[in-house]
Amino acid sequence: MIPLLILIVVSSVYANNCSYIYDEIHYTRNSILTIKGLPTNLAYNPKNNDVLFTLIDLESLHDDNVQTRMDQYVLRNGEPILIDNVRGQAAAVDVKNDKVYIASDDGIGILNASDKVQFANLKDEDVVQLFKPVHSDDLYAVTYPNNEIYVVDTIKNEKRRVEYVPCAFILAVDAEDNVFYECDSKYVKVLLNDFQEPIEFVGIAKNSARALTVDESNRVILAANDGLYWLKPDNIVPKKVMNLDFVPSGIVFNEDVIYIATNGMIYKYSNNCV
Repeated sequence: MIPLLILIVVSSVYANNCSYIYDEIHYTRNSILTIKGLPTNLAYNPKNNDVLFTLIDLESLHDDNVQTRMDQYVLRNGEPILIDNVRGQAAAVDVKNDKVYIASDDGIGILNASDKVQFANLKDEDVVQLFKPVHSDDLYAVTYPNNEIYVVDTIKNEKRRVEYVPCAFILAVDAEDNVFYECDSKYVKVLLNDFQEPIEFVGIAKNSARALTVDESNRVILAANDGLYWLKPDNIVPKKVMNLDFVPSGIVFNEDVIYIATNGMIYKYSNNCV
């Protein structure tokens, strides 16, 4: 009778651990960070397994009389490390050239081995978002206050504005240089490469988009209030690939591992169910 009880308990734990489904595949979930504030703008560095994130102070966010406080962190070996020589607002990893870019209110810097930021591009610009495609040397940056997107050539140190995108609060760029974005907390759109008119995705509620990223298969994934969606450049109807029981604030992939942030927490979803 004891072996049967053990089997039942083990089966129950296994079922609970593998109850998270992403794109019809079962995942386990565990928390890798608990912290006061809202972690967002996740980035992953496969060279050293660092998870980078921006931490927003919610009290300052809700106080119209003060500037919102944001700090940039590196999550390394389970410990959050503050990058304390800039007012960091986003991060992006250049895997090809082994660089980590940090967006700040004074331009874009590169994170050195001592976890300090050294200036690189867009000096004196207030940069609030970054995205680094894996297929090129371009770095996409969003500047405040107009939230315009610029493409920075990291080799030539030149920049150009992305035309036909009025503004972007979140963005991602796929391997075909299609720009996915959300503007003014409204609807998610894609500007196809060499086109002039953005296309709006349907079925996603207004004000529900929270984060965009590209997975290992070059699929653009949107984290929205009710779950994750696969945004296809040739189909205005997104495919829902995961339900969430919380409101996400950031997302990034590492092969078959998914990191998703929410208020006070970063979760790690692992595809280790057999």
